Amino acid sequence: MMSMQSIRSFIGIDFDDNTKAAFLKIQREMLKLHEFTSVRVVSPGTAHITLSFLGHVKLSEASRISEVLRSISYHPFCITFRGVDVFPNKRRMRVIYIGILPSKDLKELYGLLATALPKRYFPDRRFDPHVTVGRVKRFVPSEQNALADTISALSTYHVGRFNVSAFQLKKSTLTSKGPIYETLEEFKL
Repeated sequence: MMSMQSIRSFIGIDFDDNTKAAFLKIQREMLKLHEFTSVRVVSPGTAHITLSFLGHVKLSEASRISEVLRSISYHPFCITFRGVDVFPNKRRMRVIYIGILPSKDLKELYGLLATALPKRYFPDRRFDPHVTVGRVKRFVPSEQNALADTISALSTYHVGRFNVSAFQLKKSTLTSKGPIYETLEEFKL
């Protein structure tokens, strides 16, 4: 159990209401995720891009992280959401997500963060930005093919665009009904 003097946190990009509404439409009307008993639908209200999962950090460390993040200077930019896919693959689905077309600006912002913060917050993994819309909690054979077919049909669907003008340091509290995210500080671009 972690001390009350630490918080579970991440650095992310939040979305406006119009973008969240587009995600909800995909979840409910196009994917119909609520019809699959094996899937836990992620609330569009919590939708975000994770730039770095920090894990449990002491409050004093969170304060130092905020200081570093305030020093990041970058310009606003636009990203494009395209396609629905899964991690790790359609035979062993765990995460259902909306993809983001490659973005030089998003990659550069990530690089600035990775350079400014300690390396432990940016493990040697590929940066694969996405927006999680569902999690497959258990394998249900009768649903597997229908879910894979539905996702495949949306693999190139143009979801929309979003203007990134800020990123956030977020606190994440896990509950039985899903995570609760709280913005600790927002950093304007």
